[in-house]
Amino acid sequence: MKIQLLTAAVLLLSGCAVPTVYKDPATGQVMQCNAATPGIFPIIAQNEINNCSQAYERMGWKKQ
Repeated sequence: MKIQLLTAAVLLLSGCAVPTVYKDPATGQVMQCNAATPGIFPIIAQNEINNCSQAYERMGWKKQ
């Protein structure tokens, strides 16, 4: 029973944060927003990606 609960907890916490790709329409340069946080903290990892994405959007880059 404990192993099943532990397995369920690990699966629940191991959601993945999806990297986001941006392109500068002026130069064609492509960058990827990714997280440096380990996958066991998906909420923190997604927050890192969101912060990166907002920065590129403010600079006029387009999400691919």
